[in-house]
Amino acid sequence: MSGGLSASCASVFDLRTRESLLSAVLLFALCLALVLLMRTTGLISDRLLQLGIVNIIAGLSLGLFCGGTGILSLAHIAFFGIGGYVSAWFTLPSALKPILLPDMPEFILSAEWSLWAALVPALAVVAAVGALTGLVIKRLRDTAAVIASLGFLIIAYLLFIGLKPLTNGKQSLYGIPLDLAGWPVVVSALAATLLFCFAVKSSRTGREAEALRDDEAAARSVGIAPDPVVFRMWVASSVGMGLAGALFVHTIGVASPNTFYLDKTFALIVLIIVGGYRSLTGCVVGAVLISGAEEIFRKTEEALGPLAGQEIFGLFEMPRVFGLTALCFSVMILVVLYWRPDGVAGYRELATLTPIRRLFSGWLQVSPAESQSVAYDVADGVELSASGLRKQYGAFTALDGVDLRVGRGEILGLIGPNGAGKSTFINVMTGSLFASGGALRLCGEDATLWSAERLAREGLARTFQNIRVFESLTAAENVQVAVGIAHPALSRREVEARAIAWLAELDLGDKSLELAGSLAYGDQRRLEIARALALEPQFLLLDEPAAGMNPQETERLKQVLRDVVSRLGCGVILVEHDMPMVMSLCDGLVVLNKGEQIAQGDTASVRHDPKVIEAYIGEEGAALA
Repeated sequence: MSGGLSASCASVFDLRTRESLLSAVLLFALCLALVLLMRTTGLISDRLLQLGIVNIIAGLSLGLFCGGTGILSLAHIAFFGIGGYVSAWFTLPSALKPILLPDMPEFILSAEWSLWAALVPALAVVAAVGALTGLVIKRLRDTAAVIASLGFLIIAYLLFIGLKPLTNGKQSLYGIPLDLAGWPVVVSALAATLLFCFAVKSSRTGREAEALRDDEAAARSVGIAPDPVVFRMWVASSVGMGLAGALFVHTIGVASPNTFYLDKTFALIVLIIVGGYRSLTGCVVGAVLISGAEEIFRKTEEALGPLAGQEIFGLFEMPRVFGLTALCFSVMILVVLYWRPDGVAGYRELATLTPIRRLFSGWLQVSPAESQSVAYDVADGVELSASGLRKQYGAFTALDGVDLRVGRGEILGLIGPNGAGKSTFINVMTGSLFASGGALRLCGEDATLWSAERLAREGLARTFQNIRVFESLTAAENVQVAVGIAHPALSRREVEARAIAWLAELDLGDKSLELAGSLAYGDQRRLEIARALALEPQFLLLDEPAAGMNPQETERLKQVLRDVVSRLGCGVILVEHDMPMVMSLCDGLVVLNKGEQIAQGDTASVRHDPKVIEAYIGEEGAALA
């Protein structure tokens, strides 16, 4: 690619978007090359090749949701069936429809549309059903979501059988014209699906979905509302599955309820697991492998059929072979999960692989962030306060009547022995837990019952005692998530530039392309702080930020916090066991012990408080502090 074009695109699109576009183009080219090779050699018929492309489209659509959100769906084959049935309503010969679907409206009975035209109502119906079911799925996670999706699949199957006026029931819809799904339609659908899925993946919604997949608590702490993100990913993926279903029935010529049930669901699950469900590249690789393997297993089973009952080498009688495909698929899953849990292709997209990155270095170059200030201004007079804050778990009281106040440009230390209730207090303050009593006020508003994501959007950011970064995202993408929440109107390139600038503030500028999960411990700590600051909060709650850092890293962190307070005016609540750091940074201290507040005041008075000395720092600690 020319340097001018690369520079122009780099000035408009962020790196993730360019990687996604390149991955889509390369995968499309590789799929076309494979199809041409198979057609030239005559190894596979055109119909099987087209079914392979349908599998790729279905795999991409299922992987978009499952890989993006981390939620396994067993319901997507229902969307596959809906797309198939609805498209067939408009393409079946008008002479056949009065026999198969006599109760259909007249405009459907008389319609003989092209497949392109039939896709419009088909995908509209699929999107509507996806939206209705998404209202339930968006509130569920883990096992509950899987069970609910299985429920949707069973309901859809029963409806396919029971709604005979719409589907012809168990007798199926036959006579669907095969000539409508020619190569131009199938290839165009593949290109459209690749571009669509990668566009969703590279969007703000796609990045937020992956953040939720990696760590929902951390995602909420930067202002991501999980339910809308899961809903949008569900609906988007359902549309892709509807497209695959429409192509499928026009490739085999029949739509049957049994086709849209457990066998196809199992095949799609195998597809994304074998290839690697967390990447769209993996879904394509899985579809190619499973499409080829399925045909091999089917022909092997057919070849072994005539041998049933015959003696093999005079040693044993050949049994009747059935279910070979399902058996081999199960073995493939076990082998892949044992050998390579992330799938054959792993979880990185094609364009992120080192050889591809070198080959397209001009297109994938990391453009330096524009010289810009990441400063923001905290308004005068803002205040974060807690009064009588309590948290109970049944008969156990974790917090009992804690009071504190921190204003603009102040650093308040929260100290106490292990188990004193410090992290519980932080979790209550940031909406991860709801208080059992007392009140929380943020900038004059009662925020006691605000969710974690609302508190983050209103100016309260946090870090965690146990590091919570989005491990499968790069350091830059971790911060981009927060920048996108703070500045939703910024372009993708502007969001990326601002994220890199925040990383530079925390001495992580050279780590922007590294996966967060591969960073050193101290780097991950600073990344968490950079992500929190990128929200441009009025108040920052740090839960043991210096834990595990060496003295040099701790000193640098102290300088950053002083700068945040003096330059930005951000108020800070610091939970820390490093007493020299606490005493040198904090304007005041609050001390907890066994969930109760035992002292509050300036650092000098608290340090010499007999209760604090006895409960926490001791005489020697008081002298050293």
